[in-house]
Amino acid sequence: MAKTNFKSVNEYIASRPKDTHGTLRRIQTIIRKAVPEAEEAISYQIPAYKLNGRLFLFFAGWKEHYSLYPVSNRLVEAFKKELASFEVSKGTIRFPCAEPLPVKLIERIAKFRAKEVAESDKPKRTARAKGGSGRSETQLDRVRRICAEMPSAFEKLSHGTPTFFVEQENGVFAMFADNHHSDGHLAIWVPAPAGMQAVLIGEAPEMYFKPPYVGTSGWIGIELGRIGDEALAIHIREAWKLSAPKRRKTGLGGRR
Repeated sequence: MAKTNFKSVNEYIASRPKDTHGTLRRIQTIIRKAVPEAEEAISYQIPAYKLNGRLFLFFAGWKEHYSLYPVSNRLVEAFKKELASFEVSKGTIRFPCAEPLPVKLIERIAKFRAKEVAESDKPKRTARAKGGSGRSETQLDRVRRICAEMPSAFEKLSHGTPTFFVEQENGVFAMFADNHHSDGHLAIWVPAPAGMQAVLIGEAPEMYFKPPYVGTSGWIGIELGRIGDEALAIHIREAWKLSAPKRRKTGLGGRR
């Protein structure tokens, strides 16, 4: 069985096809050089980069391509011309291994993502219906906004808390928890891939915790005040995929 419990980016690269090692090491170097203050880590068992504890970029190597993600609509628009010859789908850019490494483009994307996530951590404003002023977006508003991007997402109260389903009455993929039984957490609970609960809590205990009831099934609690929009969206997207019936999973794509 292939190793998946990577402790470092170098371990991850060593596990990939041998002829991709040079390319992946160059990508690692490019990102480090572009955002030297970033922290390098393994998250979801692939290379990840953080600023102030916030994930802003991942990369992954495959047999015939390598990927960068997550990719926002804003980034795609900003690099529309440069990305025209590459496959961009479901928040991922795929670069063919057979083509020259676009060093400058990867460098600019890394810098753009770092800036974008830093901006996403600032309090958001939403326009009022009248009067032109705004109000701060609440954490529940924020969770609703991101969950609403999932295909056929359906919200209803369950056990007294806003709960999000893949479709009506089927497939819970997120639960909002505001000081549940006075535990002090303003959080969201989501299912995580097998084995990831302990990894995430060990990696960032200030951000992740084992929630009651569903924690025994591998779910994680995420402190909403400590995670940026893009990283939160990654967790919610993965939770949706884990909870969705097989016939619906194609709605968010099956490849990285």
